[in-house]
Amino acid sequence: MFRNNKQDKKTRQGFLCCHLDNQGFTFVEALVAMFVLVSGLLIFLQVFPLSYSVEKANEMKTQAVFLAQEKAEELLATAYQDIPVGDFSEAPLPLPFNLFSRQTEIDYVNSNLENVGVDIGLKKIRVVVSWQAAIAISPKQVEIITLATNR
Repeated sequence: MFRNNKQDKKTRQGFLCCHLDNQGFTFVEALVAMFVLVSGLLIFLQVFPLSYSVEKANEMKTQAVFLAQEKAEELLATAYQDIPVGDFSEAPLPLPFNLFSRQTEIDYVNSNLENVGVDIGLKKIRVVVSWQAAIAISPKQVEIITLATNR
């Protein structure tokens, strides 16, 4: 329960005495520490370009979905008889969306969504927005399909 102060001093002095001879790092320890730090830093720095390219791809896709949805809603806001049937292309779109092109296809369809040549009160609106991704060889695209009915 009670310790002897003389014994404590000897233990502490012996402990300090043993470590006084072994001061600092060896050259090998310093090299290993540098290697670990540099490796960690390089791995950390490689994450930034990858995350930037993923963020840019997501931004482009979000803009493309917005542009496709905008065209589909514009056509749905038009009276049924004023929605023209056929294929329409917009390439490139006005600034700031000049990296995108938009293709709109409008067809008469039946209740099974099969193309028919006559108007039976149902039109299929297909909007495809395309863009050239920075790292992809082939163009990317998003597609929205909706129906307009004669009310």
